[in-house]
Order: sequence, then C-alpha cells, then structure tokens
Amino acid sequence: MPFTPFHLGPAFLLGEMFEKRINLISILLGSIIIDVRATYCLFSGCRPLHGPFHTFLNATVIALLLSIFLFSQKEWLQKITDKLRIERTYSFISIAIGTLIGTFSHVLLDSFLYTDTRPLWPFSLNPFLGIAGSGTIYLLCMISFLPAMIIYFHRYLKRDCYPSVSENKMEAEFS
Repeated sequence: MPFTPFHLGPAFLLGEMFEKRINLISILLGSIIIDVRATYCLFSGCRPLHGPFHTFLNATVIALLLSIFLFSQKEWLQKITDKLRIERTYSFISIAIGTLIGTFSHVLLDSFLYTDTRPLWPFSLNPFLGIAGSGTIYLLCMISFLPAMIIYFHRYLKRDCYPSVSENKMEAEFS
C-alpha cells in the first residue's frame, strides 16, 4: 500500500476537481478504508497483507456499505463541512460515487506495487503489477496533495466573504 495516508493525496485532488459532484468526505474515507484489514495484518502478522479488500469486487461492496453509513450521517457530516467551508452535496449518488472512486483508486494504486494484490479477483492475475514503480506511485500521491491543498485554500478564502450553505438554508427558512 502506498502507506495508507498517501492514498489521501489523489483522492483529495479528485474530490476538489469534482467539487460539487463528488462528496469529499466519502472519497477520502473510501481511499483509506480498504487498508483496515492490511493495518490489522501489519500488527498481528497475518498474511497476505493485501487480502480480500484489495479487489475491485470487494471494494465495490465496501463502497456501498460505507455509502449507506455516510448517507445516514449526512446531517452531522454537513456540520463538519460547513465549519471547514467545504460546499458539498450529500445526495446518496454523490456519496456513492465518492466512495467508489476512493476504494477503486486505493486498489489500483496498490495493484501497481504488491504481488499479493488480486484486483480482478476471482481471477488471480494482476495486470497492473510493475507498470509503475513504488517511487513513481509515492511521488504521484505526494504531488497530487499539493494542488488539492491549493484548490481547497483558494475556495476556503473565497468563501470567507459568503455565508455557508447551512446559513443560507436557515435564512430561507426564517424569511
């Protein structure tokens, strides 16, 4: 796995590029949740490290379950994104697309690097293995974080002058 936090760079950039179409929290969580089992295995010694979660099929199931959970928490999550001045939609579709992109990007990035990943399971082949080296993947992950932060801070400062989405809704309800 590019060390789990490295997955946040590409996910953050994609989330910022598709600001109002993809839910940012869902893409970020989707990009790291795949490593829950790998983290457990890292500390407990179980093998293979990149097991059943590192497949596109299981990433789809995980994305669906995460989408259902995040959608059920949308009011609470909206409060967080309002404080961070992040304008996002919390439709089930935007959440599901975000979790799918997050989980799939994780599986894809790890597929370039690790012999124990089977992205196309139940088939045992990994056609992505070795196409890009670990240095390239890590560099991609680190470099993608920079433009994502620039875009985020640009939008954050721009929104400083305007009320948040929730404030606009509250004003509309009281008028």
